Order: sequence, then structure tokens, then C-alpha cells
Amino acid sequence: MKKIFFAVFAGSLLFSCTERIDLKLDGQEFARLVVEGYFTTDTTSHKVILTQTADYFDNKAPEPVTGAQVTISNDIEFYVLTETPAKSGIYVTAPDVSGTTGRDYKLRISLDEEIGGTKEFEATSKIYPVNQLDSIALKFQPSWGENGFWEVQCYVWDPPTEDYYMFLTYVNGRLVNDTISKVFVVDDLLYNGNYTNGVSVYWLDQSLSGETVMTGDTVTLRAARITKEQWEFTYKLQEEISYQSPLFSGPPANVPGNISNGAFGFFGAYSSSFASAIVKDPDEQKSN
Repeated sequence: MKKIFFAVFAGSLLFSCTERIDLKLDGQEFARLVVEGYFTTDTTSHKVILTQTADYFDNKAPEPVTGAQVTISNDIEFYVLTETPAKSGIYVTAPDVSGTTGRDYKLRISLDEEIGGTKEFEATSKIYPVNQLDSIALKFQPSWGENGFWEVQCYVWDPPTEDYYMFLTYVNGRLVNDTISKVFVVDDLLYNGNYTNGVSVYWLDQSLSGETVMTGDTVTLRAARITKEQWEFTYKLQEEISYQSPLFSGPPANVPGNISNGAFGFFGAYSSSFASAIVKDPDEQKSN
């Protein structure tokens, strides 16, 4: 009887502890500016994207922040960014702009209306030099995954300094790892001051339509030397959005960036080097 009573009592607890709670979040009061911006040694239109945080339960894309004044500068250079297209929250430089290694670049943002209690935001990032890639190699791994993977291997000398890298992979000019979860960032702890001799920096999954390659396609690797702060931001952001184990891990938290006055996001400046290779028939690879 005691066992039956305990079972009934425990069951009643399970059903009696359910209560609907309506959370009312004031998105305007707790809103923050979100910044995504990069400035590189490439001659191109550099981009800064401004959005605003939304309520947790809002099922819509973040609102763009429009009408801002955005500049990137140092003691020598000064660039004014234009919102293009209008009211998009996307601000770009002229297409003939490029950064210079060894210089610090400051992003300044001035808003029309306050977000998070202020209109003014800024961030600074330095461009460090990067060694030119010697070459890349493509190796097909048929036993990996459902349809195999093309392994992208990197050949380059790493200087004897503490360095951090970001690798971006393009197929016929189209960026493949275009989401933060796919961007490959790494420190040089294992290769500091040595030749990488074909280290793997990306893996093209042939079961994914966006990564499938054909014989004759061109794969280009972009190696960017980033700051330690950008490496930490990207790595922690990837951790935050990835699968959490054990199940009851700590709650998600905002990843700290380098934007002032409580804004979220990151402004990074970096140099890049490129190398390309042509996809060959996997059978030809076996014969070599």
C-alpha cells in the first residue's frame, strides 16, 4: 500500500507543476545594435551591416538600421560608407578601396536615433601581414560520408610569431562556407614557424548541393590573417550555436565582440592571400 500511495503521490506532482507563464519582453528597452563589418587588403567594396536585436519570440528577420553615418579611417586614410541599397542597413565603401598591412583601422557609427541609450559606436582592428600561399591541393576521400569529401589542403610557410587565420573556400568564384558555422578559424600552435605541408583547411561534402564539385571546376582558397580577438569571437560564436553536450549545459549567452557602448558583433580588418586548384577526376588521382 505504501508503494501504491507513493506512486500516486509522485504522479500527482508531475501533473500539478504545469503552469502557463507569459513572458513580456520589452524589445525597445533592451534593444542593441548589431554590427557585422570587415575591412581587408583586397581592392573591393568593403561592407558593414547594421541591424537591431529583436524580441526573443519574434519570428522575423532582424530590422536593418538605416540612415546611419558610417566611416572607416586612421591617421592617413578616411572612407565614408554609403547605404546601398537605400534603407537596407548595408553600408559599403567605393569599389577601389583597399587596406594596408600594419595599419590600425577604426570603424565609427553615428545613428539617427538611439539604440541601447546611445547613438555613437566604434571599433578598432589592425591588419597584419600574411604569407602568400604556395599552393593548395585537392584530395578526394571516397570513404568519408555518404558521397565522399574533397579535402582542401594548404601549403604555406607560417612565420615564427603568434598568428591566427581564417580560411574561406570558393568554387568557381562562389563562396562555399558563407555561414559562420562553416568558417574555419585556427591558431598556428601546431605549425608555428614551420611549413604546413598540406594541412587540411576545408572539406567539401559531396552529399551537399552547395558543395558539390565537378571535374574541371576551380577551387580557390583564401587565407586571411586575422587578429586574436576576431579568432576568439568567431570560435566562441560557433560554440554558442553548435550542439551542446551534455544536455543540461549552461544557457546561451551573448558573445562579446569589439564594438563599443554595448553593441553586439565584430569589426575585423585583415590581409588575405589566395591560391587555386582544378578539380581532377578521382580515378586520375588514384593513378598518380
